Amino acid sequence: MENRILLKARELMVLNGVRFVTMDDLANQLGISKKTIYQFYKDKEALVFAVVDLELEEQSLKCKRSQENADNAVHEMFLLLEDIQVMFKKMNPLTMTELQKYFPEAFKRIQEHKDQFMHGIIKTNLIRGVQQGVYRKDIDPEILSIYRLETGFVAFNTQLYPLSKFDVGSVNLQIMEHYIYGVMSVEGLRLMEQYKQAKNEAANQDKNIPTILEINN
Repeated sequence: MENRILLKARELMVLNGVRFVTMDDLANQLGISKKTIYQFYKDKEALVFAVVDLELEEQSLKCKRSQENADNAVHEMFLLLEDIQVMFKKMNPLTMTELQKYFPEAFKRIQEHKDQFMHGIIKTNLIRGVQQGVYRKDIDPEILSIYRLETGFVAFNTQLYPLSKFDVGSVNLQIMEHYIYGVMSVEGLRLMEQYKQAKNEAANQDKNIPTILEINN
């Protein structure tokens, strides 16, 4: 039951925003009483913290998987970029702002994850890329890993990128690609274009596969 509550809470918070999901909403969606929820989570703040912890754990696993499965540092960044785009497509653009303003402990957990785990992932990727010759030899991995981490939150700044004019996912993609292309060598650029082309070709092939209805007609 605890896992059901947690997964449904995450689904609703990602879709509607953290602030606007109430315990009543969650109970109604699950067909249970609020009392049942409070058996596992003492209040909404505890539930939000648990949702954030779950999300960070899953993101950590994806990062490690990309690290292990990638052919090289550029391929690793390409895989991470794909994961991030999927995440932003389903994420409410106000989520990070709401967490920072209304749930400071949960937001602090995100900051700690960023400063510790993500810092290590990015710095390791930069060092790996330089060693493999797919990143420029003159970059400083420590300086650029900090830069990348800090720019990761810029897309959520609604004063810089108001939601009436910008899509958070598109802003983040532009910022991340600016960083990636800035560190790559000529060989790295060639590899990135190769991965993008393979992705586009695979997508086009999927479009050309007839559906069951088309086959029957």
